Amino acid sequence: MEKRKDASVLEGEEPKSVIEIVEEVLKTEVKQSTFLRNVGLKSSSYNSGKGNAAVAAHVRDLEQKLERSELQAEVMQEEMAAIKMKAEEYEDARNKELELLRKKSQE
Repeated sequence: MEKRKDASVLEGEEPKSVIEIVEEVLKTEVKQSTFLRNVGLKSSSYNSGKGNAAVAAHVRDLEQKLERSELQAEVMQEEMAAIKMKAEEYEDARNKELELLRKKSQE
């Protein structure tokens, strides 16, 4: 485990957490781990191709949903900025109009 923890990380990747390293070691070196079953993980001997495919499909689905949510948030931020700008322009125009009315009323 120490070797995996101290292994160099490729550029652009995040270093693995201790939990990920322990999970990896347990999956590869322990055939039937009670620990893995207790925490809701299956050891490598229990994994099936269908299960892995289903998990991979679910992960892809979640990643797509996350990407859509991020895009929607970005669009909403742009719309909010445009609305704020229009509101500021309206406020400036209203203030100028009020100022003109005050000058006319003083004359």
